[in-house]
Amino acid sequence: MAYVVDFDVASSWNTGFTGSVSLRNTNTSAANGWTVEFDAAFQISNTWNAQLVSHVGNHYVFRNLSWNATLPAGGSVNFGFQAANTGAVVEPTKFTVNGQASGVDTPPPATLPKFSVNDVALAEGNSGTKDMSFTISLDKASTETVTVNYATANGTATAGAAGSGADYQARSGTLSFAPGETSKTIKVTVHGDTVVEGNETVLVNLTSPTKATIADGQGVGTLNNDDARALPRLTITDTSVVEGNPVTTGGGGGSGGGAGAHAGFFSTSGNQIVDSAGAPVKIAGVNWFGMESGRYAPDGLHTRNYKDMMDQMVDLGFNTIRLPFSGQLFNSGSTPNGIDYSKNADLAGLNGLGIMDKIVDYAGQIGLRIILDHHRNNAGAGASENGLWYDGTYTEQRWINDWKMLAQHYAGNSTVIGADLHNEPHGPATWGGGGATDWAAAAERAGNAIHTVNGGWLVFVEGVESYQGNYYWWGGNLMGVKDRPIDLNSDNKLVYSPHDYPNSIYGQPWFNDPNFPNNLPDKFEQMWGHIYETGEAPVYLGEFGSKLTDPKDVAWLDKIQAYLSGDLDANGSRDIPANKEGMSWTWWSWNPNSGDTGGILKDDWTSVNQNKVDELRPLMFDLGADGGGGGGGGGGGTVTENGVTYATTTVTLSEAWAEAVTIDYRTLTDSATAEDFTSTSGTLTFAPGETAKTIKVAVVGDAKVEPDETFLIALSNPKNAVVADAQASVVIRNDDGGTVTPPVTPPVTPPVTPPSSGGGEEVTPTVTIADRWNTGFVANVAVRNTGDVAVDDWTLELDTPHSITNIWNAEIVSHTGDSYVIRNLAWNDKIPVDQTVSFGFQALGVPSADSFHWDFLG
Repeated sequence: MAYVVDFDVASSWNTGFTGSVSLRNTNTSAANGWTVEFDAAFQISNTWNAQLVSHVGNHYVFRNLSWNATLPAGGSVNFGFQAANTGAVVEPTKFTVNGQASGVDTPPPATLPKFSVNDVALAEGNSGTKDMSFTISLDKASTETVTVNYATANGTATAGAAGSGADYQARSGTLSFAPGETSKTIKVTVHGDTVVEGNETVLVNLTSPTKATIADGQGVGTLNNDDARALPRLTITDTSVVEGNPVTTGGGGGSGGGAGAHAGFFSTSGNQIVDSAGAPVKIAGVNWFGMESGRYAPDGLHTRNYKDMMDQMVDLGFNTIRLPFSGQLFNSGSTPNGIDYSKNADLAGLNGLGIMDKIVDYAGQIGLRIILDHHRNNAGAGASENGLWYDGTYTEQRWINDWKMLAQHYAGNSTVIGADLHNEPHGPATWGGGGATDWAAAAERAGNAIHTVNGGWLVFVEGVESYQGNYYWWGGNLMGVKDRPIDLNSDNKLVYSPHDYPNSIYGQPWFNDPNFPNNLPDKFEQMWGHIYETGEAPVYLGEFGSKLTDPKDVAWLDKIQAYLSGDLDANGSRDIPANKEGMSWTWWSWNPNSGDTGGILKDDWTSVNQNKVDELRPLMFDLGADGGGGGGGGGGGTVTENGVTYATTTVTLSEAWAEAVTIDYRTLTDSATAEDFTSTSGTLTFAPGETAKTIKVAVVGDAKVEPDETFLIALSNPKNAVVADAQASVVIRNDDGGTVTPPVTPPVTPPVTPPSSGGGEEVTPTVTIADRWNTGFVANVAVRNTGDVAVDDWTLELDTPHSITNIWNAEIVSHTGDSYVIRNLAWNDKIPVDQTVSFGFQALGVPSADSFHWDFLG
């Protein structure tokens, strides 16, 4: 049999499951492209690592994506899907691969030893050769001689002789394991070069075992390119421009869409956090933990300088650090540790408070704000074990005294904006009711005590776990605010701070609801969003995060991102006034050593999980140079020359370079159109030694009372540099007063051909672009019944030049050329008259108004 297929259920719940399909090539030659077909009774709604090209009846057809098309001899590939299903999962049948019948993989006999080969990585070097060592292992010793063949194969690296431009020397042979031997090593020679290129892979494939079987037949060797790191990085700052006022307003640097904040402490006004001038601002930050642990210092200092990491936070667009600490931090015997003082010399000899002072001081220099978070009582990981803000050692009075000490210590320093009183009250903690476990009452006592010594601070109050039998995340349940709001002696200083997490942290019931993820905005509103929606007070989501490897997590993040931004029903339209900001937030976490969520940083404490930053980018906010935010390499704002108003932004090179650096730029429309600004493109040239260049875009002023509007500036085609931030958002701020209708992201509403047969059924698909990046985008589609009878089962044909790589709340029935046939799932098949159902997809390319053409097939 040429191909072997294995199917596994990765996870399951009442109404569905996720499945994994493993395909192994048992041919003696590689397969260039693969198609897998099978029959299954369940209904697939989401796929990854493969493309669903057809679904007719119970028959599914999948094929490879561009990056996993090649399947070497003996090699394997995996893809997965999410499906709706009730009861036990019945495994698929009638597997075929590339038209050949294939059986389900059968585990090897238990009596035979199994071969496996490891994955390795090696820096390629600039010249000469290096050896990449692969280890071939047996899981147990054999009493007989066993053998296995091995051969290298090209992944993205190419084989050839030294000096030919190839990356490695091909190698093959047979390994013989004598009785008792369990490990052997083969070495693949790697050629060094100075070519600036991506990391490349070479494969080692095991085949034809004798008296043994193969458990893992492919080792992946990664040739880490060590030349690209030498190139400087190009970044571009987000900015804003005042539409019709020809005066210089400055702007501040850093990423984010905000207008900037005045220096001084923050206060509140309704559901808005405002700066010292009363202008709305938004906290858009990251959690940096470690001071709450037995290390008594922020994590990562064992390998990096703390200022370097804080600079990186600013470069990525964050404006605030939530800094957890424990009550034990302030004990005399709590000595900071786990710090490389050769990289952090100015921290040597300091206690925990001294290190906190250093963090606060440097934050003030680079424009970050700090929220201090009493994370737990004794030093350790996570929330306090008893769920309360005190215990037998650390009393409530000690907790309040620690907060008064910190408030007095930082009095007058507006870098520290406030106190997150206690992290994740849960268990016995109650909201109201009186007594020693009444968290709401305790929060008032602590908040009022703080304001006796520091009236400038905001007081952040988290929720509890349970209220009137309704359970939610620890610290996330703020239902009780409706019945028992917090009442501080100082007005305009209270912010409520829930926490919210996705399916991968715990499979809460709402993640298994048939209406998931569309049920999430109502769940957010029920538990904490009602505070913002009713204007009671601002909401700051103190923790939310994910590794983004669970498809349900990605769907959750899309909904919570929309909700935080002011799209309160997550339908693609902003539901709050143009002069208001959405909810504030800090992502969990900066640290990669969070076992639940991972971090913004990867495990090397330097590289960035760019997918997370890209997801958060629409929520960023620039506090401005004099508001304690921004930074990030330059600034921007409004200038006028000869009566023309320009938006200005800065493109920054991370270091001076000995050769000329060039980068192309061009403007792109977003909610602002061609009548709002002058389309601009060109090339910037950095002469040797230069590190900053300015782009100016002329803005067309008018007297219309209208929402703020946005256009984009995109960077491309770098020479002698790499692009770290490829796109800036430019907000054109309305300055004409009046009442502004809440802005609505202009949807792409392409024409729809009605069905050829009558019956009164008609639908209109409306596409909105929910997110976009250099190589792709996420689209949401609202399908509205515009006919005069209910639609029962709907099928659409979409013509688009964009390749769809992922779809949810609908399924692709077929895909031919640029044409996709898409239909409903079982639970969203009916559309009443004048009602709407929604689905979404991810695709490659840059979308435009003419990217989508629809036919309603019935």
